[in-house]
Amino acid sequence: MSDRNLWYTIGAVKTETPQNPPALRRPGEEDGLSLTGAYGLLTSLFSSHGYTLVDTPILEPAELFVRKGGGELAARMHSFTDPGGNWLSLRPEFTSSIVRSCLENNLLRSLPFRAQYGGPVFRYGGEREPRRQFHQAGVELIGSGHPRADAEALVLACQGLAALGIRGGVKLTLGDLGPYNELAGRLGLSERARLFVLDNVSRLKGGAQELEAAQQRAHEFRLISKDGLSDPVLAQPVLVQPVLAQIEGLDEGRARDLIAAMIEQTEPGFLGQRTAEEIAERLLNKLRGAQDREKMTRALRLASQLAAIEGEPAAALEQARGLLKAEAPRSEALDRLEEVVSLMDGEDLGGAEARVDFGMTRGIAYYTGVLFELVDVNSGLSLGGGGRYDDLIGALGGRDLPAFGFAYDVEHILAMTQDQPHLGDAAPQRSGVLALPATPDAFKEARRVAAELRDSRREPVEMEVSGRSLQECLAYAAAKGISEVIEVFPNSERKTHLLDVK
Repeated sequence: MSDRNLWYTIGAVKTETPQNPPALRRPGEEDGLSLTGAYGLLTSLFSSHGYTLVDTPILEPAELFVRKGGGELAARMHSFTDPGGNWLSLRPEFTSSIVRSCLENNLLRSLPFRAQYGGPVFRYGGEREPRRQFHQAGVELIGSGHPRADAEALVLACQGLAALGIRGGVKLTLGDLGPYNELAGRLGLSERARLFVLDNVSRLKGGAQELEAAQQRAHEFRLISKDGLSDPVLAQPVLVQPVLAQIEGLDEGRARDLIAAMIEQTEPGFLGQRTAEEIAERLLNKLRGAQDREKMTRALRLASQLAAIEGEPAAALEQARGLLKAEAPRSEALDRLEEVVSLMDGEDLGGAEARVDFGMTRGIAYYTGVLFELVDVNSGLSLGGGGRYDDLIGALGGRDLPAFGFAYDVEHILAMTQDQPHLGDAAPQRSGVLALPATPDAFKEARRVAAELRDSRREPVEMEVSGRSLQECLAYAAAKGISEVIEVFPNSERKTHLLDVK
């Protein structure tokens, strides 16, 4: 095995809790929750929902994180070139590493695949963030694009804080990049322009001054052209007006030929030293630039208005629909977010208060849809967050698969639990049950039954979140070694299917 491939093969799947070192505590935390205690409790909770522990190496190829992580993450990475000429990085986050490990170890055979992890990550934070190393713990739910998957991860993220002793005083802020992607598509923005809009969402929340600054940056990046019909030839109405009428609906090549012919026949004296083809190309570029300028300006203005919307979920969603209805009568992204919020209604969120903030982003470019952050309302500390990243797996060499995940900032959580008693470590147990809603209306009842089974049986219970049939669930359970599938009906009736699993 070559040195170049060594770090690719270190990551492995673990189905048992590794041997824990002596409990590590922060200064002054002798009576509080330890780092290993937190990991043990979270591992037990995640395992009870069917999440398998996946271990990844600290040292990875830097390209793994740069490819979809975006410029902000790349600027905070601790990277270097080793003696063999390989560009490496200390792990700045887990998601890309988990995806790489799943692909290389062929873990995505049965979907959805639920992974959990924990360990140190490394980021340069400058003066605003003196930490160079901190610890994360989290999950990735790969292979389901259903709103149920989003709801499962969001509820689990809140329940994890409750398991660590944090109940109440936490704000669950929900955002969504989906409406911005829809807006870019409807306006016909280029991929580069779409990414520019997404990158500026959090700034656009600042209002008119930030909108003006974003437009100026778009000019600098040549995403908005200046009003360019100032060329003496192109400023002639006798040329431009007939062109606009004649080229509508034509492809670029035919439009260029038609413009050149019109110029030669109409006003050949304006050409000077340039050919009709050169003038035609220049005119097309100017017309295209004017169209792009209009689309980009409108996209930034609407994004600025959308980013300013925040509040109680129902009110924020209604306001967003009102803003975007001029672009389209219906937004699939907003419908989806509304369904996610509905699926969370009535669930135990550990006292967390849910709000929607369309100006919230997380600074990593691979997010594509619903995203969230958990914040302590008193200190303002971010306790964790995550979101949907449906394009990452395909970008890292796998087949396109939807996915949703989150990570906790464990040090920030420990800072919130200094007065809590040390709750000890707990070992996960193997999966045993898959709870299947028999109908769409039975989803919440199935979640209740799953929680009841986890408490009464003390064994992991997975929820079906992909909208699959009974036969598909039985096949999935057999492949995963799950011995029992329980159908749950809206009236609380249950039907148990036992599998002979060895």
